[in-house]
Amino acid sequence: MSTFTIIAIPNLIFAVVMLILAATKKQTTFYIVGGVFMISALVNGVIGVSLH
Repeated sequence: MSTFTIIAIPNLIFAVVMLILAATKKQTTFYIVGGVFMISALVNGVIGVSLH
């Protein structure tokens, strides 16, 4: 498992938490932060899988 994949796991968890908060609190800031971290986790995961 590469470093990129290891970094992607906490980013994905944080993104899911932010998106859940966005759904419950109805604040656009949580949507933006959750979306950015979701994209970051996906990019890190794809790089990690391609390097393996």
